[in-house]
Amino acid sequence: MARGVRTSTNQLQRKVSKAEISARQQAEAEVVTNQTSPKASSILNSEERKIFFKLRKRNDNYTENDSESLNLLSQYLHMWTKLKQAHNEFDITDERASDFEKRMIAIDKQISQHMSQLCIPLSQRFRLANDMAKVMIEEKKLEQMEKDNQPKEVNPILQLLADMKKEDETGDWG
Repeated sequence: MARGVRTSTNQLQRKVSKAEISARQQAEAEVVTNQTSPKASSILNSEERKIFFKLRKRNDNYTENDSESLNLLSQYLHMWTKLKQAHNEFDITDERASDFEKRMIAIDKQISQHMSQLCIPLSQRFRLANDMAKVMIEEKKLEQMEKDNQPKEVNPILQLLADMKKEDETGDWG
């Protein structure tokens, strides 16, 4: 990904065209300030739902796009807690305890993966918005070029007048 700008459009200090500002604001609205909230899956049980809503409450920047990762994270956190409770009931020398530890480590990897998917820093979101704005500006430029290259419609009356003028100049009425 390109380096790009890491600040909001209202904090820009360089000279930027109105079209670029407009495109950046539109992209930021889509990427950074999206106000949709994540939705809990219907397959979550009541304890997993509580975890989901605690996670959602902790971060206002989660959007509907984060729903899947939040749902899975809630499930894995609940599963890990249950395994930990069962593990605590065993003696440390019990062989079954090591099986629980292996399962907990595997679940911990899943938890880390879903947490990393949810942790997109604000500066990265601004870079994404900047890249999206650049694409929008290029698309607008291409549209304008296509409009400029299209043949212009000729007014038939003006064409008739131009033909009559040519005939007058050549003297050919005939």
